[in-house]
Amino acid sequence: MKAMGTYLNPGCKGFETITNGIYVDKTGLIDYINHTIDTPLKLTCFSRPRRFGKSFAAKMLCAYYDRSCDSRTLFEGREISRRDSFEKGLNQYNVVYLDITWFISRAKNKGVNVVQDLQQAVIRELEEAFPGCVEMGETYLPDALSEVTRKAAGRFIVIIDEWDALFREAKNEKRLQKDYVDLLRGLFKGGPATDESIAAAYMTGILPIKKYGTESALTDFREYTMTSPGRLAEYVGLRRRK
Repeated sequence: MKAMGTYLNPGCKGFETITNGIYVDKTGLIDYINHTIDTPLKLTCFSRPRRFGKSFAAKMLCAYYDRSCDSRTLFEGREISRRDSFEKGLNQYNVVYLDITWFISRAKNKGVNVVQDLQQAVIRELEEAFPGCVEMGETYLPDALSEVTRKAAGRFIVIIDEWDALFREAKNEKRLQKDYVDLLRGLFKGGPATDESIAAAYMTGILPIKKYGTESALTDFREYTMTSPGRLAEYVGLRRRK
């Protein structure tokens, strides 16, 4: 199966390009995410400053989980290939990948329609990939994901890079922020999409969730920050050679 699109199953080219340069192996992060799949800990948020590899990690996860490509050779010989969970998720899921900074930069209208434009962009790709599985005229992404899961038996790994970019880029757009939080709530607050469709989610941002007062939408995320990285400390910044 070929890569499907920009947002749905984007393939492994992004991670392949990264590994063609100087790459510090952080594929062990995949092992952690694998162990959260279909558990109460399946929602992970990793807060890091700029230039600390947030996008690299997001593209790595896309390449590993994306069922539209065969990325085995990219991971063979790396840390994840030596873990028992290596085969668990390798190219087994549909991936929804949202780079919020990139989307905002290309959006025709940075006002109240940005959140709806984002949903429609993903829904169009779902319609193309799963004909007849999304109700005609569907405009709400969580419902579209649930429809695909029920009709095509496809489950999703959701990866959101720079989730907080909209708050930074549209500081005074309170209605836009509310629409965005409502979308996140629909995806991750225990509704049909969360329970039926989303096997796991990985979200990155610059500042911790609490900085933006969105706890009501994102309280179910297990959050790891630069100051409280917990068991993921070795994947924050550079690590020493063993």
